[in-house]
Amino acid sequence: MAIPVIEPTESPTWYTDAEKYWDTVPATINGMLGGLGQLARPDAVSSLRFLSEFVTPPTSSTASSIINPSNTKSESGSGSGSAAVSTKRQKLPLPGSGPSRVLDCGAGIGRVTKQVLIKAFDHVDLVENSALFVKQAKEEYLKSEIESGKVGEVRCSGLQNVMFEGTDWERRFDVIWCQWVLGHLTDDDLVAFFNRCKKGLKQGGMIFIKENNAKVGIVIDEEDSSMTRSDQVWKEIFAKSGLRLLRDDVQKGFPSGLFAVKMYALEPMP
Repeated sequence: MAIPVIEPTESPTWYTDAEKYWDTVPATINGMLGGLGQLARPDAVSSLRFLSEFVTPPTSSTASSIINPSNTKSESGSGSGSAAVSTKRQKLPLPGSGPSRVLDCGAGIGRVTKQVLIKAFDHVDLVENSALFVKQAKEEYLKSEIESGKVGEVRCSGLQNVMFEGTDWERRFDVIWCQWVLGHLTDDDLVAFFNRCKKGLKQGGMIFIKENNAKVGIVIDEEDSSMTRSDQVWKEIFAKSGLRLLRDDVQKGFPSGLFAVKMYALEPMP
């Protein structure tokens, strides 16, 4: 008699298995990048260039020393053919919306916050599932940024449990940034998360995704309880979630042999 196969994402331990894995990872830059700490700079540069098409950084930001607008087009990857849409969209923050605010989802110790988001926005909040990483962010890695007021709340929660409506985070953010974390959410929880995110965005706000891409379908990693979705699967989920894709781009400068990494800029459909 054949033994029924349970899809990993249907396992009752899907999320707790991921928590156990991340509890074994050092709370360092190298740990956040799976032992590939050398990827931090090319990752940050590409992210800032991608953001620069949609976000005007604070006047006090050092982003201009990292972003070279003349190179932005040459960095473009496969694209979605929607670059023309992005050029017509008014950059964030929109007039009258106040200081720019971003939420860093699955923030780890705050690497992306420190190396990217603080340079592009006035204020950053973070949400991270690992209590160990939250402690490191608060007490060491982001201590000075918290004391200066650039970093606000560092919330400990899995994204499947994050709520916006009826909280301090309702209509708070110009941008919600998700990087190398959404593979831990099942498809149903991912769609539900995106729909909740809409309640966290200001008028005209956007969602940015940066994730590994499988060539075809979905690749399951049972070690860290995650999945790597293909570009086609991502776009199907965006459509199902009521998100319009404005632009996508491929990360450059990573070693061969790794999954391709793509960045997606999205906005809620009317």
